[in-house]
Amino acid sequence: MEQKLCQSCGMPLVEGIIGTNSDGSKSKDYCGYCYKGGVFLQDFNMSQMIEFCTQFTDQINKETGWNLTPQQAKAQMQQIFPTLKRWKEKDERSLIEKAIHLLSQCKEVTLASVNAEGFPRPVPLDKIHSLGCNEVWVVTAADSEKVADFRLNPKAGLSYSFYGDSVALRGTVEIITDDVTRKRMWQEYFINYFPGGPADPNYVLIHFIGKEATIWINREFAHITI
Repeated sequence: MEQKLCQSCGMPLVEGIIGTNSDGSKSKDYCGYCYKGGVFLQDFNMSQMIEFCTQFTDQINKETGWNLTPQQAKAQMQQIFPTLKRWKEKDERSLIEKAIHLLSQCKEVTLASVNAEGFPRPVPLDKIHSLGCNEVWVVTAADSEKVADFRLNPKAGLSYSFYGDSVALRGTVEIITDDVTRKRMWQEYFINYFPGGPADPNYVLIHFIGKEATIWINREFAHITI
């Protein structure tokens, strides 16, 4: 009899790793690593799922008796996954809508300023707030090098990625110092960096607005003007 595969990750459906439906019964289609209580455990598209699963190649080999390298496992998934139930249904969202969702999945972005000599300076930063796929707010110190760069040149680059999908943006920034916005955007953990609270003079926000985007999501590519 042909071995049934998880219709999300392609793992053989064997006793001990079978997922559960909302009523607690065993799923006929999904393993417990992907599906529990009638809910998928990862908010992924197919490409992200492949990247996620590839990192568990050793565990997959152990549970299946296979002997695949991560590269072989990934290549195999790229062949199998499009045939699986979870990924057969076409995602009808626009690429912009997919990019908005991708940004919502990211806790961190990389923001690049340009210094006086014309060299870019990319820095990873926590995302504080976002709007659409191209507007991001981050927090930083008024006396930081990046703020000094942006006071001289507001042009900037920003990128974000999640399990192989990515968006790279070119745009401009504004440095936000008004008390109303700083208080509204304040989060409790900021006190570790700005002991004066929302009124701390060294606490500022950077608001990035992207005008051009290079998007790679679920093996779909586009370069667009926003």
